[in-house]
Amino acid sequence: MKDEVEEELTKKATIVTAVVLAMTATAALVWAAAPALLLIFGGLLLAAIVAALARPLRWAGLPRNWAFWIVVGFLVVAIGGGLFWGGFTLVTQFNDLWHQLREQLHALAKTVSDMGIPSGQGDKSAGGNGANGGDGGRSLGLDTLLPNPSGIFSSASQAMFSVLGGLGNIFVVVFIAIFLIAQPDIYRRGLVSLFPKSKRRRLNETIGAATEELILWVCGTGISMAIVFVVTFVGLWLAGMPTAFLLALQAGLLAFIPTLGPFIAGIPIVLVGLSESMSMAVWGLGIYVLVQGVESNVAQPLAQRYTSSLPPVLTLGAQAVFGVLLGTLGIALAVPLVAVIMVFVRELYVEDTLGGIYDERDGAAP
Repeated sequence: MKDEVEEELTKKATIVTAVVLAMTATAALVWAAAPALLLIFGGLLLAAIVAALARPLRWAGLPRNWAFWIVVGFLVVAIGGGLFWGGFTLVTQFNDLWHQLREQLHALAKTVSDMGIPSGQGDKSAGGNGANGGDGGRSLGLDTLLPNPSGIFSSASQAMFSVLGGLGNIFVVVFIAIFLIAQPDIYRRGLVSLFPKSKRRRLNETIGAATEELILWVCGTGISMAIVFVVTFVGLWLAGMPTAFLLALQAGLLAFIPTLGPFIAGIPIVLVGLSESMSMAVWGLGIYVLVQGVESNVAQPLAQRYTSSLPPVLTLGAQAVFGVLLGTLGIALAVPLVAVIMVFVRELYVEDTLGGIYDERDGAAP
C-alpha cells in the first residue's frame, strides 16, 4: 500500500514538473520570438483593416473574395498614385518639417540653458569648471530633461539600415495579410484542429468573436483618425501654419495609438508654430486642445457607439507594459492585441471556466 502511494505521488510530481517545464519553455520561446509574433499580429491587423473596408461592399451583395480584392486593389492604386503624383512634394515638405523640428529642439535647448539650467554643450565650453563643480553640472544638465539632438538625428548609414529593416518588416506584414485574406479558413481550421474535438466548436466560435472584435476596433479607430485629421488640417490651414497637411497627417496617424498618440502629435505642432512666432505656437496649441476636445467628446463616443472600446486604465496599462517589454511596436499594437486577448479570456476562462462575469447579486444573501 505504501509503495502504491509513493508511486502515485512520484507520478503526480513528474506530471507537475513536466507541466511547469513546458510552461517555462513556452514562455521563454514567446519572449524570444516576441518581435516576430508582433509582426504576425500586424499582418492580422492589416487583414482586419481590409475586412473592415470591405464590409460596405459585402453589404451591397458582392461576394467576400470580390469585396476583399477590390479593397486591396483600391489601396494599392491609392497609395501608389499618391506616391507617384505627390511623393516628391511630400518628401520636400517632410524634409522642411524635419529641419524645422531640429532647429526648434536646438533653440529650445539654448533657451533653457540661458535660463540657468546647464546643458551638455554649455558644460563643455565652460571646461567643466562652472559653479556646479567639476562634473560640469551634468547631473542636473539639460540632457536629463530633453533628448540629446545628436542621439535623435543619427548618422545616414544608421538611418539607411533602419529604413531597410522597416521596409522588410512592412513586406512581412503585407504578405501575411495577403495570405490570410486569400485563404483564411485554412489557418483557422488548422489552429482549431490542434485541440480536442470537444473543445473545437467553442474555440472556433471564440476565434470568430475575436476577429469581429478586432474589426470593430479597427472601425472605431479609423473613425477617430479621420476626424482628427480633418479637424486638425482645417484648423492649421485656417491659422496659416506651415506644412499643415503633414502636421495633420501625423496627428491622424498617431490617433491610431490611443492616449499616448494624441499627446505625441501635439509636440510637432507647437514646435513648428514656434519656428514662425510665439502667436503661431499659441494658435497651434489651441488647435491641438480643440482637436483633443473633438476627439474625446465627438469622435470616440461616435465610434464606440457602433464599435468596440476598452477601459482607459487597461489601455494605458497595456501600452506601458508592452512599451517597456517590446518597445515602440509594442506600444503601437498593445491596444488591439489586448482587445483580442480579452475576448479569449472572457469567453474561454470567465464564461466557460468561472461561470460568467461577476454580478453584485451573486454575493447577495438568499
